[in-house]
Amino acid sequence: MERKNFRILVFGLLVVVFVGGYYLWQEQVVVRRSLPDGTKIHIQTEYNLCGHEESRDTAPVDLKVQTLLDLRQLYPSQEGWQSRFAHEQVMVTRTLADLCEECSRVTHLGEKGGFVAVIKGPVGVDGGIVRVTTIETDILPEELRAQAAEGMLDLPDEETLLQIMDSLEEHH
Repeated sequence: MERKNFRILVFGLLVVVFVGGYYLWQEQVVVRRSLPDGTKIHIQTEYNLCGHEESRDTAPVDLKVQTLLDLRQLYPSQEGWQSRFAHEQVMVTRTLADLCEECSRVTHLGEKGGFVAVIKGPVGVDGGIVRVTTIETDILPEELRAQAAEGMLDLPDEETLLQIMDSLEEHH
């Protein structure tokens, strides 16, 4: 009885190895085959932190690639790129836990440990703290303090905040 189970196990293992080998062989044939004329390449990057995406369409000749393998060397999986070929189009995509280029140039103010902090990204997006200022949130007017606590203080830097506070003091 044990010998029969052993044979079934070995046979099952051989089937798995054969099917896996066939799949890998097919994958290698596909990635080495020249891309058909008229193939379009869609390249897309999604940014998790700000929710934006960048995309562009191009052609193999513009990227100087002839096969899917060439394209995968240009956009490697080690950098998060995934590529797939379907219906005369190649999709090359990746998702980054980061801000897009435009959002990474913007800052707003929030609160960290009782102090006003400069935060990378547009209002409502936490792209990380750039620096913590010496301005205590306790000295802010109630409305500004609440906005800072929520990370929703739509001011580019602490100088602008100080100017607003100075003008508020002049009016009182």
